[in-house]
Amino acid sequence: MTIGYLYMILSLICFGFIGIFAKFADGRDCKPSAVYTLAYGWSVLFGSLFVILFRGADFHVPPIVYAIALPFGVASAIGGIVFMAGIRYGKISTSWLIINLSAAVPAIGSVVVYHEQINPRRIAVVALAIISVVLLWKDKQADEAKQSVVAQSKGAA
Repeated sequence: MTIGYLYMILSLICFGFIGIFAKFADGRDCKPSAVYTLAYGWSVLFGSLFVILFRGADFHVPPIVYAIALPFGVASAIGGIVFMAGIRYGKISTSWLIINLSAAVPAIGSVVVYHEQINPRRIAVVALAIISVVLLWKDKQADEAKQSVVAQSKGAA
């Protein structure tokens, strides 16, 4: 097993826990902006410790990193806050699945920006992602219709 697989598995686990922690915080009526502000504060601390321990405290980075990190951080913070605010209106499993389906954006971007080859497998993956979103939308509609019928039957009683 190469180090790449270890990184991939650790990433999968850590990103998965973000959804669990967000739902945990939501269950305790925490404000999404407060949770993510503190989370990113802790990220700065952890990142700094990582650089000190494993990079010999070498904080020097090429200027291009700043140009990349700024929109990266903005998109990450907005995405996290909006995700956490959105899970109040649905199931965590559905919300997290939608987050993971966002992988279609870089897949399409890699074809457009980096001119990666399009093959039947990639077309199938993007098509399945689109179908998944449609099916999730239909599931949400069915849940809302059931809840409406239950509410009406309770109101009539």
